[in-house]
Amino acid sequence: MDLARNPIVPGDFVLAKLKGYPSWPAMVVFPETLPEQVACARHCAASHAVMFYPDCDFAWVETAQIQLIRARLLEKPNLVNKRKKLQQGYKAAHQALLQQIRTRRWRFQLQRTFLDTQVPSMENIVCADRTLTKIEEKHVDITEHDLIASSILHKELCRLPPASVIGDDHYRFRLRAMKLVEQWLKRVT
Repeated sequence: MDLARNPIVPGDFVLAKLKGYPSWPAMVVFPETLPEQVACARHCAASHAVMFYPDCDFAWVETAQIQLIRARLLEKPNLVNKRKKLQQGYKAAHQALLQQIRTRRWRFQLQRTFLDTQVPSMENIVCADRTLTKIEEKHVDITEHDLIASSILHKELCRLPPASVIGDDHYRFRLRAMKLVEQWLKRVT
């Protein structure tokens, strides 16, 4: 895959290669979230911070040693004669990717309902209620990238004047969003 046309960004699933190890499933993360000893160990400006699956080990990996991967590769990787830990890494990365896709769908649904310039239909409001209920019930284990994006969405929802959130009197969207943001902030601090 051409990295010039598809730059690597936090939240991307990749195969990352460190010296002495096979290419390993990982997710690119924001450098600010690295443990201090790893953050200080950056050797090359052309490198990315990654989190390896399944153990959540962090490292800096040179861009030349990173390959973007598609969902198909995580669904049915060729794991014949691969280490058990590598097999677990692929499975964990696949589960994380599926969760990321679900989280992005949920976020899109809520954005379309509350942040769009058009008044949402009653059907969209009911869907938004179901979506928020899913998020509340699952206590979803979302990726750091999606956590930040979802937090921004929910903070925006909290800031909207009560009168502009249609259905808020019945569904209490703003209050529920505030509670979710508080929960997520506790997780990251």
